[in-house]
Amino acid sequence: EALRQLEDHWDTFVTKEHLETLAESGINWIRIPIGYWAFNLTDDEPFVNGQVPYIERILGWAQETGLKVELDLHGAPGSQNGYDNSGHRVTPEWLHSRTNVDRTLDAVRKMTQLAVDWEDAVYGIQILNEPSRWKWPVSDILEFYNEAYDIVRSMTNDVYFVIHDTFLGPNEWSTLVSSNWTNALMDTHIYQMFDNYIITLNETAHIDMVATMAENVTRFDRSSIGVVVGEFSAATHDCTKYINGLGRGSRWEGTLEYVDHPLCPFENCTCTGDYGSDYTGFSDHYKRFLRRYIDSQLSIYDRELAGWFYWNFRTESAPEWDYMLGVEQGWIPKFSRTAIPMTSDEESEISATDLVS
Repeated sequence: EALRQLEDHWDTFVTKEHLETLAESGINWIRIPIGYWAFNLTDDEPFVNGQVPYIERILGWAQETGLKVELDLHGAPGSQNGYDNSGHRVTPEWLHSRTNVDRTLDAVRKMTQLAVDWEDAVYGIQILNEPSRWKWPVSDILEFYNEAYDIVRSMTNDVYFVIHDTFLGPNEWSTLVSSNWTNALMDTHIYQMFDNYIITLNETAHIDMVATMAENVTRFDRSSIGVVVGEFSAATHDCTKYINGLGRGSRWEGTLEYVDHPLCPFENCTCTGDYGSDYTGFSDHYKRFLRRYIDSQLSIYDRELAGWFYWNFRTESAPEWDYMLGVEQGWIPKFSRTAIPMTSDEESEISATDLVS
């Protein structure tokens, strides 16, 4: 039954028409998150595989529509961070077992083979999403990065080799990078709703915080490795269903574990209206704020970095996380570079670096 439901999801959630719409909106690179179980799965693991044919179908569509693709290993055996987005909300055990590491590298190898087979479409390999620096020494993570680099480069020199910053600040990113790497990118994720202080800020402060959070990112020495904002969104609250995990509540309403009072910037903190799941109930004021908030992010990520991915390209009921809905409703610019003042001549000469998850 799980396979049946997943196959229905894989068959319908991403279509060629969606990719065509993204391309028409100015997007030129998409990121496909993939769990390791798509490539190797043991009988005692609670996962379902069968994804690869659907991934290859997307690669074919991307090739036809002119989109480039980053393949992103989003979950590793044993969980690299303990988050549900790794496949399991558990105490992470990834680097505690050489078997886990070998299985992760096997998934990297098989993803790289997809890149070789679809060389006209695949532009990057993200070897692992969000490994936790709180669980393992950065030196151990770098050792894995180097092993993965050797595998990718033994198969192709053409794709970007993409690593995650492990939630280190930019001042410490150099500890994650080897000097002999070529064609490499650092992936950093910038959100404003997963912090107990930042979520209390008002709209003006959220917009000001964009520049504050990006300041050290833009100052990082990018001569040896480029930087992409691999995830961001229009959301400044955590009301979205399951955003903190299944059944975990929200900071906004004060129902999240270890939060003893509502943390929204208002007296009445409810996940309704502008902060609910029905965008038709959004006020004009809130939609204008969303546009200013997105413009302030794109004016930095698009102009000063190697590019960005918006999380996500579409959703079922999370308006601020839905790129296509944002474009349709006007709080995301159809062509992202309209967020930056340019002359018409400049716009015609610059090749966009827009990315979307």
